[in-house]
Amino acid sequence: MDIVWIHGFGEDPTVWEDFLPRINAKYTAHLFDHARSTGHSSIQAYATDLEAFVTKRGLQRPVLIGHSMGGYIALEYAARHPVAGLGLFHSSAAADSDEKKTERDKTRAFIAKNGTESYIQNFYPKMFTAHFRQKNPKTIAQNTLRYSSTLAPEALMDATESMKNRRDHLETLASFPFPVFQILGKQDKFVPLEKALEQTVLLQHPSLLVLDQVAHAGMLEAPELCADFVNYWLTTISSYTL
Repeated sequence: MDIVWIHGFGEDPTVWEDFLPRINAKYTAHLFDHARSTGHSSIQAYATDLEAFVTKRGLQRPVLIGHSMGGYIALEYAARHPVAGLGLFHSSAAADSDEKKTERDKTRAFIAKNGTESYIQNFYPKMFTAHFRQKNPKTIAQNTLRYSSTLAPEALMDATESMKNRRDHLETLASFPFPVFQILGKQDKFVPLEKALEQTVLLQHPSLLVLDQVAHAGMLEAPELCADFVNYWLTTISSYTL
């Protein structure tokens, strides 16, 4: 089974590097890198890039697993193309609210004025709980330095604009006949638990993991629990036929 792993905003495929060794080796991992993509103003554009990625590798009905913005891209792709399953790490099928769109505009303006480093230093630590930051300062510092030095401001601004413009996929989510999982953090400030659970009831074949002391990065904050959950979920996919 082919699995396409899609990272989120403000990071790159290295977000998965310590997590993937925990996933059963019988599955083939493909890392989709959109961190440096520019010239996009919609999530549809990133999904088109993903289509080219899948086609180039000759993948047939892959499983898509996306973190945050990666989930938006996966949803958009799955709305257009056959997939075997969909995994959402701290993501949402809902479009941005007007309030969130205003926040995106402010983010884009901040990056344009101050650049990548200032933005990532402020943004990245917010993905984690205070407890995790206190216990893992080296991880936070290393990743903050990496993303500050490798992500172009133009790519971050285009990604921000694209997330603001993304389509609402709540009805799409409800239409999916294949297994879908959600991994949610009770401390997540970016994807509020209550709103995410409203989407769970829409799923035809849901699997849900709610993590108590986790914010927006379960693959780093609770890797063993998340990996056990994903490995079990992957075994369920073959029982569904489209």
